[in-house]
This record gives sequence, structure tokens and C-alpha cells, in this order.
Amino acid sequence: MPKQARALFLLLGYAANQINMLFKLIIFSTNKTPDDVEQFLSGAQSQMLARFAIGALHEAWELIRKGLLNNRIGSEYTEALDSGGRTALDQLKKLFGGSNILSKLRNDFVFHHPYDIPKMDAAFEAAANDAAWDNDWNWYFSKSNLNSFYFLSDFVVMHGIARSVGETDLITAQKKIMAEVKTASQAMTELIKSLTALFWRKHFGSEMTGELCAIIDTAPKDIDVWIPFFIEIPDDEAPVARKIPGSYDN
Repeated sequence: MPKQARALFLLLGYAANQINMLFKLIIFSTNKTPDDVEQFLSGAQSQMLARFAIGALHEAWELIRKGLLNNRIGSEYTEALDSGGRTALDQLKKLFGGSNILSKLRNDFVFHHPYDIPKMDAAFEAAANDAAWDNDWNWYFSKSNLNSFYFLSDFVVMHGIARSVGETDLITAQKKIMAEVKTASQAMTELIKSLTALFWRKHFGSEMTGELCAIIDTAPKDIDVWIPFFIEIPDDEAPVARKIPGSYDN
């Protein structure tokens, strides 16, 4: 296999591994809605995982764009895609074109800590003017740092993210974002699967040999796995969150 094609072949699998892992974590994190404080912190944890997925999806699209669509060797593969691969590629072109919510979020907040005073100030003002969340300007501290959460910081960034996607309501913004993440994740893995088959047939032949190495009969159902926010740390007291009110005075 030529080096250029080999590099793309391996990187596509690397990208698919990241996307599949992150999407499973998002599913696990949203499988349960706990009560009270943990509901806020578990929900924020789920949103952070979704942001990481956005970053991974954006990088995977850049790989497709540079290594396949804008590359001489790419045309022979894109022209040979099966119907599932072509549909997935069309979906991705649509998602990463036009308003392009995923790339906008990636460049504004995902994988970045935007030290952009006007942007953060606008996010702060949007949060301060959202009366529905007046009682949630808090930090949560526990004896273990792993169980502490700077909710106020994330809360303000959430409003900045909502502004980036043209929404004022946090729940509406999250649903809009998750719909794009789900569609992009499914399309990206379908496209990579189709491309992998093409690479294999072109460079190795129409058959693949393998051997059974394990039977996993203890795997839980996806709906039975939940990632909680709080964890018990060895030699630590039971997790206790102490609420420290913040201020939203202008």
C-alpha cells in the first residue's frame, strides 16, 4: 500500500475509535437522571462529554476533507463508495457546511479555553439575565477534588455555547447540539466503515481471514451502564458536595 494511502487508512480507524468511545460514554452518562445536586453535575458532565465528541468529529472531518476530498488519491475511493458510504458522506458535507454548528462550537469553546473577553462577557450577561437559573450560581466543593465541580464556570460557558448555536434556552440548545452530534457520529462511522472496505479490497483482496479470539458473554446492555458524577475515593469520607453561592450582580 502506498505510504499516503496507508497513513489515511490507519488514521481513519484511529478517528473511528475515538468517536465510538466518546459516543458510548455519552450514552452511559445520560442513562440515568439522579436527584438534586447530582442531577446538575451529572448533566454538566454529559454536556462536557458531548463537547469532546464535537472536537473529535471536527478533527475526523478535517481528516476526510484533507486526506480524501482535497487529495488526488481520494477521488478513486469516493467514486467507489457503496450507497451507505455515499449517503454518509453527503450527510457530513451538509453538517459541516452551511451554518456548521459543530465546527463553530469547536472553534469557540470545545477543546479551547477562550480568553476572549467580549465573548465571555456576553456569555456572562446571557447567564445573568436568565432568571430561570437564578438559584444555580454555585460552586460545589467536596473533600476530594475529584468530586468538586465549578458549576458556575460551566454554567456561564453553557450560555456562551447556546449563543453560538443561535439559542437562548439551554435545554433547547443542548437538544439541537446533541441531534447534530448523533447524526455526525453515525455518518462518520458509516463512512469510515465503507472506506475501510474499499482500502482492503483494493490493496489486500476480496477476502479477510481471522480467528475467534474471545466470546464476551458478560457485556452489559447499553441502557444498564451509567457513569455517575460522584465517586468514593479510598480513605476518603463519603462524597459530600458543599454549595458555595456565587454572585451574578452586574
